[in-house]
Amino acid sequence: MKITAIRTRVVHLDFRNAVFVWIDTDEGWTGHAETVMKRRTLTIERAIQQCRSYLIGKDPTDIEDHWEKMYRDSFWVGGPMHATPLSAVDCALWDILAQQCGVPVYKLLGGPTRRKVPVYCHAKGGATPEEFAASVRASRERGYTAAKTTLPLFYGAKGSGQTAYSGTNGVVDRHWKETELLNPAIFQRIREFFVAAREAVGPEFGLAVDCHGRFNLKGALRLCRALEDLGLLFVEEPTPPENADVLAELRRETSVPIAAGERWATIHGVRPFLEKQAVDLLQCDLVNCGGITGMKKIAALAEAHYVGMAPHNPNGPLATVMNLHFAASIPNYTILETIGSDADQRLWRELLGSAPRLTDGSLPVPCEPGYGVRVNEDALDRYPYEPHEGWR
Repeated sequence: MKITAIRTRVVHLDFRNAVFVWIDTDEGWTGHAETVMKRRTLTIERAIQQCRSYLIGKDPTDIEDHWEKMYRDSFWVGGPMHATPLSAVDCALWDILAQQCGVPVYKLLGGPTRRKVPVYCHAKGGATPEEFAASVRASRERGYTAAKTTLPLFYGAKGSGQTAYSGTNGVVDRHWKETELLNPAIFQRIREFFVAAREAVGPEFGLAVDCHGRFNLKGALRLCRALEDLGLLFVEEPTPPENADVLAELRRETSVPIAAGERWATIHGVRPFLEKQAVDLLQCDLVNCGGITGMKKIAALAEAHYVGMAPHNPNGPLATVMNLHFAASIPNYTILETIGSDADQRLWRELLGSAPRLTDGSLPVPCEPGYGVRVNEDALDRYPYEPHEGWR
């Protein structure tokens, strides 16, 4: 069996663009995958297309060999910009192999370790604690047992798709730098949001906050101490993603679980953070860190450090299905990020034909060959590419 073509297509899915990739073979098997890298979509699509010169004519089942060669032969190794196109190709190759073998992808990876995968959804932060409490309560009513919001008062883009996560404009300037002065009273105000949410849903519902690396060490420590008694599921990316020593010091100083990793790629990018015991939960994104091949190695490294996997996944339906297969293949899986909005459910139905049923805060693992789903390519015509810009 030989690879005959690599096809790509960019589509706009609510607040992000996704790149879909199909890899065709001379025996009729086609593997597909999805990747998302907001703000760099067209760059990623072009990088996937550049893989053609290496892959055309190759056996698609030599996955480990292809991964190593595409990683090393690029010379400029490291980081998500390098790993994201490799991730898309890798995931499509696993789909081909599983279809050819007549088994779901997770079977080739050693699974299942579980039949359903715990997930959390995004909840609007809103402009007030009361709005956030109502949003979290609505998440619970939709069947979720955990929800995450972006940092209250910092984020928001009212009127855009991002309202699914933020819900309003923030009061902190979007270009505020983590080294600039910040009124310490803001930490008490943020606490009020989470006190209201905790009172709304009780002690067993999982609450988490995503900081997007907005604080320096002392700011992050103030935040964690303000929230320490509220039983948070985790605080995500409290400091910028480059410095393992700073994150490790923060983790030592707080009992709040620290999660990070969406901007780290491959075992080489993750290793220093694990060795320095900087995280409680590792959030590498399957579609940005090296695909299934890269993520399996990262998960094994995390397992050796007693760290659970809680992958970043504010992505489209196919990427979520790919994550369900990965989740079923490893022992140290904790929880998966999903959007969980009404718009997201609509995308599932239009692109994949149906949406999985959420039960007790978990999604079922598909059991059909490959990823067990097929993208409706005709439906993609309704979602043309839209430029997407953002801020830190």
